[in-house]
Amino acid sequence: MDTVPSAVNCFYVLGVAVSLQSNPACNQMEVSMQLILPKTVPSFSFVNEALPLFFLAGPIGGGDDWHFRMTELLMSHSADCVIVNPTRYKPNHPHYQYRVSGDDDVYTRQTDWERRYMCDAAKASLHGCLIFWLPKESVTNPRSDGEPYARDTRGEIAEWRTHLMYDRSLRVVVGAEEEFPGLSVIRRNFELTMCPAFPIYRTMEEVAGAAVKFAMR
Repeated sequence: MDTVPSAVNCFYVLGVAVSLQSNPACNQMEVSMQLILPKTVPSFSFVNEALPLFFLAGPIGGGDDWHFRMTELLMSHSADCVIVNPTRYKPNHPHYQYRVSGDDDVYTRQTDWERRYMCDAAKASLHGCLIFWLPKESVTNPRSDGEPYARDTRGEIAEWRTHLMYDRSLRVVVGAEEEFPGLSVIRRNFELTMCPAFPIYRTMEEVAGAAVKFAMR
């Protein structure tokens, strides 16, 4: 089937061309962890750089800022990396200092921006990994907007499972807490569609380690 892999065409996403030009200034600067937040598109592209590019996919509302912990774990493995975090951090967040500036008006919707960088992490970048982490819903700070917990994440992980069925070269790592609602169904769907078996890791430490190894292959 020719149409499914084309859905993961990471060089032209939702009508917006993704620049594959390497920026010489980026190569000369002192490298450290760089954070891309919604809906920023940096003035230079990271996809042709040697730095690993990680996208953190998973619940935001009710997720207890698991992105912070995952970022710390990734930095412990690879201090020089680019992390795309779809959480709208404020300037007082401790990771905001790593934020990369750029154009915030390329995409009108955050969904479009997320899809671009999911593709970059899983396919277009020289080194990268799309990370899904599925935590249980927070007891102290649950999702409060009336929508189901992890609503968008369920659709995203189903989409990428389908992509993986047709292209096992995609760099995708999945992990979950056992209390995540519906995990048994997600796990079974991966078992039925992926051969050889696709691992779903049980800890954030395992996910971060696997993602770094995957990204640098």
